[in-house]
Amino acid sequence: MDAETVKQRAKAFDYLFDAVVVTDTNGVIVDWNAGSEALYGYTKAEALGQAVSILHVPEDSAQLTARVIDAVAREGKWTGEIRMLRKDGYIGWVESMCVPIFDDDGTMIGALGINRDISDRKAEQARLSHLAHYDQLTSIPNRYLLLDRVSHLIEQSKRSEKSFTLLFIDLDKFKSINDTHGHGFGDLVLREFAARIKSCIRASDTVARIGGDEFVILLEDASGKANVGKIAQALIDAVDKPFHIAGQQLQMSCSIGVANYPDDGCSTDELLAVADKAMYRAKGKSCSSYEF
Repeated sequence: MDAETVKQRAKAFDYLFDAVVVTDTNGVIVDWNAGSEALYGYTKAEALGQAVSILHVPEDSAQLTARVIDAVAREGKWTGEIRMLRKDGYIGWVESMCVPIFDDDGTMIGALGINRDISDRKAEQARLSHLAHYDQLTSIPNRYLLLDRVSHLIEQSKRSEKSFTLLFIDLDKFKSINDTHGHGFGDLVLREFAARIKSCIRASDTVARIGGDEFVILLEDASGKANVGKIAQALIDAVDKPFHIAGQQLQMSCSIGVANYPDDGCSTDELLAVADKAMYRAKGKSCSSYEF
């Protein structure tokens, strides 16, 4: 290759918009371009001789370098989306493609990685996913996410022969709150209601708003009516405490219906229907009560 061709290729390498990182087979950086400086925040002098793991989030990097180098050696290419770590501590995402570098004898001596910043795209994907799966008023899961989690748990429970419980919760006399104080005030009540019932469950459980003033709690690994009854009563007690909304004090209550898998149904629709009917029995009996 003549000197002019080498010079032109080096210039093109340096002016690529993407970040190009060259490492040896041990994952040590031996070259990179101006795009890498812009993306990662290190100057070329700072980066050369450093392990490529400085560009990765620590918890991701343990096996990443070896896995990428191994894939490049075996398959001739590796592609993927990985988190990247800037010099200033910012964590983003890059779409990366790595290919092998060979010497004149055909021996692999390193890898060349082309990395493109996709942080904005990942953030937008996360935003859209949140909009699709979470209730915008209360920020808890919505009906679609609840149904998905229940469906997955049913499949798991079939294999493990475990049970789980659904609690169908309705805020008593909520319509009168909206009629008397307006929907904006009612929204504040629903937010407080959601926060209270969320505070009563474990991190492994799910509380979802499925519409209006109706909420469902998915209790994983809940065992026995006595234990579930204690949880239901704790929820009732939490809601019975006065609500302080926009300078006003309200006394609220809720009704709860309980359905257990597999005793009360083996599908999502069956379990929700049983829990809903039990909730209406509780509401018909008295405020602040639950029914199996």
